[in-house]
Amino acid sequence: MEDPQLPLLEGCLKGNRKSFEDLVTFFQPKVFALALKFLWNPEDAEDGTQEILIKVISNLGSFRKESKLATWVFRIATNHLINTKKSSSEKRNVNFRKVEIELSKANVENTDSSEITKNLAIHVQAACTHAILLCLKRSYRIAFILGEVFHVSSSDGAWIMEISEANFRKKLSRARLQMDEFLGNHCGISSAKNPCRCKNRIAYSQKSKRINAYLELSENMKAKGTWKMKPLLSESNQVRKAAEVYHSGADFETRHDILKKIKQKIESNQWSLLN
Repeated sequence: MEDPQLPLLEGCLKGNRKSFEDLVTFFQPKVFALALKFLWNPEDAEDGTQEILIKVISNLGSFRKESKLATWVFRIATNHLINTKKSSSEKRNVNFRKVEIELSKANVENTDSSEITKNLAIHVQAACTHAILLCLKRSYRIAFILGEVFHVSSSDGAWIMEISEANFRKKLSRARLQMDEFLGNHCGISSAKNPCRCKNRIAYSQKSKRINAYLELSENMKAKGTWKMKPLLSESNQVRKAAEVYHSGADFETRHDILKKIKQKIESNQWSLLN
């Protein structure tokens, strides 16, 4: 199969530092996006991204080209996330009932239509939708993120999770059902009949510091000139599927220079491929 990332792999295996840097730079945003949706907490996601990319770099020599390199990277990332210890967010034991109660708090109408309010609402949406994913057990959560957010096929999803295609489809179907049901009954983005609106929760989210970490991510991106604010989905009388809600969210980048950290860690261990 044709794989555009193979030249990077070959360069890394030859000890080419530029190939190593390009490979980390290429996969870092993808791995971070996966980790952030899975773990919710940006700091945990940044730590996880660094650990995953070190595993990727350290195991490049074992890649047997059974899949595309990107699929293999997702396999390593998925294995790491599913088996890592509970994140600080997961320790809160979030479930759909708790989120339902949370959404009922301080949902005060906000009529301001300024760009500042729109920007804050985007951050509320990100923090909220990522938190809702924590209601799914880990295997369902990763199947939903892979299948619905990253559009991974059933065959690739099964290979990534090291399960049968039938099992992957079952996990994805059950996760999709739970997410569609909850968002369809509570989220204003999913259905206009629901009272919850992202901008109505801005004041509460700021007071409770629910969005602070996400604001730090975007402020860092603004400083680098990479922040792109997506418009919130307009109200609709048609019930939107959960996948559409998640596709509408903002794309965040890490605050830290993970490439620099990885290089320091690898060089301190005298990693043979870059000697």
